[in-house]
Amino acid sequence: MPETFRKIAVTTWPIALRPETNLSGLVGWLAGNGFEVALDETSAAVVNEPGGLAHEKAIEGADLIIVIGGDGSMLRTAHLLGGDAPPLLGINAGHLGFLVDIPESGVISALESVLIKGEYAIESRMRLRPSVQQNGAVIPLSDVLNDVVLTSGPLARMVEFQISVDGRQLGIFRADGLIIATPTGSTAYSLSAGGPLLMPDLNVMLINPICPHTLSNRPLVIPAESTVDVTLFAGDGGRSLPLSIDGQPGCDLDAGARLRVVLSPDPVRLVRPRGSDFFEILRDKLLWETHPRGGKNGS
Repeated sequence: MPETFRKIAVTTWPIALRPETNLSGLVGWLAGNGFEVALDETSAAVVNEPGGLAHEKAIEGADLIIVIGGDGSMLRTAHLLGGDAPPLLGINAGHLGFLVDIPESGVISALESVLIKGEYAIESRMRLRPSVQQNGAVIPLSDVLNDVVLTSGPLARMVEFQISVDGRQLGIFRADGLIIATPTGSTAYSLSAGGPLLMPDLNVMLINPICPHTLSNRPLVIPAESTVDVTLFAGDGGRSLPLSIDGQPGCDLDAGARLRVVLSPDPVRLVRPRGSDFFEILRDKLLWETHPRGGKNGS
């Protein structure tokens, strides 16, 4: 049975909005249909409403969070969510948008289908939980919906690290960096780094060295319940290397630091319009052809 959404949080980020984004129309439709609406500070400023809340406060107690922007906005919002969090519904005001598949041009009709008619599905997306051990301390980091990325920083120099999976050594790698991604994150940085596309409902994680020096180093898909340990070697001059989580700053890793990545117990739930299809999204976003040249459309 579909969930009942009565209190709806509307959240966005200043960088995500475009001049043509009709936020006032969306908020007006929600209020006019009897929904309790909580606006974050950015949304309230755009629609000239007083009482905008910080992101954390706006989503508190909500039954549904509507996120306006691109995938980055969805990832930022997901970082605010813990266990038993409300689902997210994405309105695409960005560019590519694998997570926000409702176009701005069809917002009202999509909201009518989802909120009035109950025509939607909820997808559970696994997250990863990274932590760093260095200098005798353990540094917990936010759960990630897309990926954990280790890079060489502003200088294009090689990174050397060892990877172990469940206590078994996978190998020592020399590369520009490393991506550990969820199936959701397989359409992000990992895709650009030559990684495979994964169905979002798979229970796996992806290990993908970035531009490895040894050409036989390939991306590896492992069970999501695995424990991945990455130990950083001294490298060049003992410099610290930046670790990012879903494209946001995580922490800097010193020589000898260990990054550990495990499955998070707190997945993110996404509300998708009924009929939403991953293959259709791939065809649309990646511009895949659907018929032979000179032939009829494929099925």
